[in-house]
Amino acid sequence: MGIVSGKGGVGKTTFAVNLAIALSRFGKKVLIIDCNISTPHVAYYLGAESYSINLSNIFKGEVDVKFAPLSHHGVMFIPASEDLKDMDIDFEKLNTYVSKLDKKNTFDFIFLDSAPGLGDEAVSVLKTAKEILFVTTPTVPNITDMVRCAEFLSNLEHKEMRIVFNKVRKSDTEMKMEDAKDFFKVQILGAIPFNEDVMDSTALGMPIFQYKPDSVICDHFMRIAANLIGAVYENPSSLRRFFGKFKRRK
Repeated sequence: MGIVSGKGGVGKTTFAVNLAIALSRFGKKVLIIDCNISTPHVAYYLGAESYSINLSNIFKGEVDVKFAPLSHHGVMFIPASEDLKDMDIDFEKLNTYVSKLDKKNTFDFIFLDSAPGLGDEAVSVLKTAKEILFVTTPTVPNITDMVRCAEFLSNLEHKEMRIVFNKVRKSDTEMKMEDAKDFFKVQILGAIPFNEDVMDSTALGMPIFQYKPDSVICDHFMRIAANLIGAVYENPSSLRRFFGKFKRRK
């Protein structure tokens, strides 16, 4: 699944990391591959301070992709190198390595965290991924970028596209989820409200599930994960309040 966006700054990688953790809490095995070799952030946002293997090792043939995934916070990940000399790799080979992992059936989800836009890195992700999850803020410029992405996808073999609205402020200038569903004719998995806790957790290099596990934002991620896999999610605190009423009546 390609996790893509039209522009940087919409919270795509933050979303990918936290959605992966949410899915792991449903018992799903998730691998995130940092496919943004220009400005990689997956390892940092996961809170992985050090790692011995990165994507360039795979492309250079130094490590077999089967042995590359690392583990952190209940999810597996393959970071991209932060060394500028490692940017010179043939990204067209991405499909070869992802297919090799996919054939092992080890993971329920393989997230390809793309570079924003429609550059070479992003196009390789769009071509490789079987499904596309477009992360955007519901503002006109970013919606326009999503239209361009949808047009590009229409020129490829059939790929299912879903949308998530991120950093939603419920402003009158924002596109409504119902309007997006009608316009794009795709599933809208959900929306993540703008939240200072998420901004702080990102700056500190940790998932919101670690920074503030009781945050209402964690509940939003869990609901989106449930929508993605067709599961039912009940907020544990809501259940505690519900059963608490019966205890008080006794």
